[in-house]
Amino acid sequence: MKKWMASFIMAFAVALSVFGYSHTAEAKVLWGNLELKKGTIGKVVVVKNTTLYQWKQNNMQAVRALKKGQQYRVYSTKTVKGAFFYGVGNGLYVQKNANVQYVALSSQQFTTLVKQALKGEYTLVSGQEKVSFVIEKQDGNELTGWYFYDEKDPLPLEGTVDGNVVTLRAYFDDRYGQILNSVSYLQQYNVPQTEIEEVAKQLMNNDDYYMQFQFTIQNDPEQFAGQFRLPDLFIDDRYDVTGVVLSDPFSVQVKKLD
Repeated sequence: MKKWMASFIMAFAVALSVFGYSHTAEAKVLWGNLELKKGTIGKVVVVKNTTLYQWKQNNMQAVRALKKGQQYRVYSTKTVKGAFFYGVGNGLYVQKNANVQYVALSSQQFTTLVKQALKGEYTLVSGQEKVSFVIEKQDGNELTGWYFYDEKDPLPLEGTVDGNVVTLRAYFDDRYGQILNSVSYLQQYNVPQTEIEEVAKQLMNNDDYYMQFQFTIQNDPEQFAGQFRLPDLFIDDRYDVTGVVLSDPFSVQVKKLD
């Protein structure tokens, strides 16, 4: 019995090509009515008209008035001459006073918000290669969607969320053409084409024949570090498939599209 290692090319056989696919997935991660951004530590809610400042020439200079009800993400804080300010990005600040309410964002809250808004389009990248996938439905910790191994006939995607780790599996099911393409790497082991075709037939509707990837939610709602695992085959001397296991993982980056 021999173990045949899957080719890296198999995982990224199709370039990014999700556009035109019809779905209703929401790409943005929202915190109330604000889009969640990397580096967010909280938000300020204007409860009474107040002043927006800019840090310029080592001084806080008034820019414009902020209206009651407006909200802004907070990325930093700063103390100037005893006064405390919330940094809302691009060198702009709001002073801490009775006119504003500050709401802190914990790392646990951040992760929870991202986990609740996983529906959307993604790009999976390793080196110069990339492929797209869609999380189309989310029911609690259960995820379903499509992996674009083939633009015209994407693979069904199923997954779960456990803690801050998202695990997804792309199943080949009965897609003979895609399975045949996925085992074409056997040519480099001098396996005859007719035998490769037989191997592909054996793998049809094999529940163990899938690709798996994971990514971890940390401090960014749009970009994640992850790992990808391919299916490796055990084939005997008659070219019969006797088993399928997942390969050792390799690193990938996952980016949620706007």
